Amino acid sequence: MMGFHIDFMALAGRFFLITVSILSFYSSAHAQNKIRAAYSSISGIFTPVWIATDERLYQKNQIDADLVYIGGSSVAVSALIAGEIDFIYGGADPIVSGILGGADLTLAGFISNTTPISLYVVPGIARVEDLKGKTVAVTRLASSTAYMAKVCFAQYNMEAVKDVPLIQSGGYPESVAAMQAGRVQGAMLAPPATYRAEALGFKRVWNGAGVEYPSFVLATRRSFVRDSSDRAQKVFNSVAEGVHIFRTDKERAMRIMAKYTKVSDRKILENTYADNKEVHSPNMRPTASGVKTILDILAVPHSMMRLGSSTYVPVHRPELWQWRS
Repeated sequence: MMGFHIDFMALAGRFFLITVSILSFYSSAHAQNKIRAAYSSISGIFTPVWIATDERLYQKNQIDADLVYIGGSSVAVSALIAGEIDFIYGGADPIVSGILGGADLTLAGFISNTTPISLYVVPGIARVEDLKGKTVAVTRLASSTAYMAKVCFAQYNMEAVKDVPLIQSGGYPESVAAMQAGRVQGAMLAPPATYRAEALGFKRVWNGAGVEYPSFVLATRRSFVRDSSDRAQKVFNSVAEGVHIFRTDKERAMRIMAKYTKVSDRKILENTYADNKEVHSPNMRPTASGVKTILDILAVPHSMMRLGSSTYVPVHRPELWQWRS
């Protein structure tokens, strides 16, 4: 029988090289699928995004996602432009403003085409017109609540700031607290904060539901879509599936909503779910009319509308516009 000799040192060296190559490949692939996203408010309307995280829908679509909270869409936009995050879930207004200012931004999808934001007032205020000269709280002066305040007061021939001063509270709970403390006479609120306000005796005098307004969008950088269209597609698909689950699985949606909003009252959760169920867009397609609404609010001439590659640049693949199981 012929003997044989094994060079254990050489074999160990080869094994080491193979292991390093595998780890390097894994690390590179992991980095390529890594994204960082931010949502801009604690409100029931954001539940599909929270579902995508808690139900591991990003991982299902081979994306490693970090979801963080950055209060206020305008603050999140600054982080997006700086490259600190890759996606924003928030109001469209600061995105469109940035695009018109030349920023490398795009609206990849409208998660909602309207808003559950409403105007609540303290006892003694009976009508929207009664707020003239009074103060109203918004979450931030560059936010969906501030823009909806402009829409609301314009319907009654008043101007936000000029006729009805606005102050920024920082968030919906803080806006309710400001009314409670008597610092403001009204506040723009969204569920579930609206139900907290009603429990305290505050009354709704205007409802934003039905106003065409993309209050909840998916936005990123145009350069990200150009350079990483596959990742952008996977993020879109993850959120679209979150919308689908929200619309079809009430109990699962309310469980996740309760976790992020810190609301345990089932009646409030059910009402918040009902308020938001019809707000979300089933196909998330951006619309020219939705962008026009924002431009009207921003008082930008319609001639400045630049749909397509400037105002929104969706990932042009057939599966983008619908979720597939």
